[in-house]
Amino acid sequence: MHTFLLKWSAANFAKFDLATVPEDQVFLLGVFGISNFLTGAVFLLISQKARHLSPHALILIPVIYLLGWAGIWSNGVHGQAEFNGKYLLFIYFAVCLVTYAYFLVIRAKRNRI
Repeated sequence: MHTFLLKWSAANFAKFDLATVPEDQVFLLGVFGISNFLTGAVFLLISQKARHLSPHALILIPVIYLLGWAGIWSNGVHGQAEFNGKYLLFIYFAVCLVTYAYFLVIRAKRNRI
């Protein structure tokens, strides 16, 4: 969505006013979409070639986002825009955390036996 439906997602999810927002800001949203393709491809590769790393890759997602947000906030940058995509992102984080928790439970049960 951030790459192939860029202007639509910029207007409808990021709530950009395309009449006034700088083109560079829309471009950066597209770049974020490209990084999502890369991340997805890496996670697919991990799931197929190094399955044992999959749970650890999942927990890294919310941890790295928290680290990144801390870095942004430490520079005094605080977003003010209405951003509807954050709700989807929170669902994504929840899925990652629940899946990792499930992995820990299964591993603990396996180690008890």
